[in-house]
Amino acid sequence: MRMGPNKTGKAGCGCLIFVVIVCMVLAAMLVHPFSLKVLTGRLVYQDKIVPSEALFVPRFPEDKTGELYQEAFREFWAGNGKVIYVEDDQVLGVSVKEIVTKMAKQRGIKEDFVKKVEINAEGEAQPAKVKERFAQLGVKKVILVVPEYASRRYHLLYGSDGTHDNVLFFVKPVTMSYFKREKWWATESARTAIERELYALGTFYFNRFKYGAKEDTEKR
Repeated sequence: MRMGPNKTGKAGCGCLIFVVIVCMVLAAMLVHPFSLKVLTGRLVYQDKIVPSEALFVPRFPEDKTGELYQEAFREFWAGNGKVIYVEDDQVLGVSVKEIVTKMAKQRGIKEDFVKKVEINAEGEAQPAKVKERFAQLGVKKVILVVPEYASRRYHLLYGSDGTHDNVLFFVKPVTMSYFKREKWWATESARTAIERELYALGTFYFNRFKYGAKEDTEKR
């Protein structure tokens, strides 16, 4: 009779130890370089690029050397976009639009071909504002120039949602010099970019689940 409680206690401890071991194995797998590389691979999405009326470059503060804008210039010269739109912001008191215009002039692109989009919105409201703005301009096709690690999220954000679906967005992922997919965890800037990206993706899926659950409740 005295052995009953002891046997139960040992079994309980054994289950707990097993769970701890499984968690440790899973954690080790997640931080393994191969797993981390696979993780970043899942963040990448690319559309087939077709000639469009506009190129749109969202603001990414980590792009300090303007690599996204340089890619937009290349797409412009390739004939894939007639006008380059940039998300306007302020950098040391100077507007992003002004900076990009100077960069464009150095590459033979006239000032009239660089325009700004003032969004004044954050989170899920931002894509809706961008879609609305391009719809007002009568633009039907837009190429989104974004870092490759953010391409999956922008595909989700600018995909069909029932609003302004007459505007099609094509995601153009760009390989950034500060972000090495094979060893992104080795640099602080790349780690920070991934942290922000995973947080933004998590927020997107959470809001989709929350609003979806709300709609189901209203139907009932």
